[in-house]
Amino acid sequence: MRTVKILCKIFLGLFAVLVLAVLVNFIPTIRLAGKNMSVFVGDRVKVYYETEKEAAREVFDLAEKRAHELAERLGVAEKRIIHIYIYDSQKKMQTKKYGYIAALLGLDWYIGDNIGDNVILTSPAGHGTQHDYESVKNAVLHEIVHAYNYIINRDMTYWLDNGVAGYLSGQNPGDIKAYGPVPTLEQTRVKGLLAPVKFTKFNGYAYSYNYIEYLDKTYSWDKIRQLIRTGDFKSAFGAGEEEIYQGWVEYINR
Repeated sequence: MRTVKILCKIFLGLFAVLVLAVLVNFIPTIRLAGKNMSVFVGDRVKVYYETEKEAAREVFDLAEKRAHELAERLGVAEKRIIHIYIYDSQKKMQTKKYGYIAALLGLDWYIGDNIGDNVILTSPAGHGTQHDYESVKNAVLHEIVHAYNYIINRDMTYWLDNGVAGYLSGQNPGDIKAYGPVPTLEQTRVKGLLAPVKFTKFNGYAYSYNYIEYLDKTYSWDKIRQLIRTGDFKSAFGAGEEEIYQGWVEYINR
């Protein structure tokens, strides 16, 4: 009995330490806006930034210019202000989504994201090793689409969400056949905490863009918009998800 009590105490102690570690890890996610942030205010976006004012100004100008158009393409009728938080450091930006542990994950490609209908972005001035100034600046459009998609349909698949975001933000990957094996149908259903990592490994950004391009050319943007709202392939295209997938694979292999 004494041994059982000791083991229980050890277990409870370890559990308490684990819970505390998780809570501490996510402290950076509690607030997106830092107390010393400044802000640019527009009709469609608010851009909060730390010290890189000129880079933030360029992001703001681009976002303000394109946000209305993106909202219209997606069918967002109600005017919604998108809040964009720009951090000087890529590592700091990453902690706003995943906490302190992000610094240990080696996500050099990860320069922006959405948290609900808010956008977080690395400053173009601190773009890291996998991007340049322009690619980070233009990434704000991709993230704005994610924010609108969240407003439209919170259950949208990771594949569809990123395909639409890449397509509308003009992130054309070029020759799709240069990207290796086509993702399987199962891979296009990627979800969960590790979805961003898995998605990147099978070149999901390039392939999901191409998938939306196929749907647009084969059906119409209105049909895609219906899929975005409902997630129902049959009602949008008159064909199931698997049939649509097979048509896309044939499109790639032409």
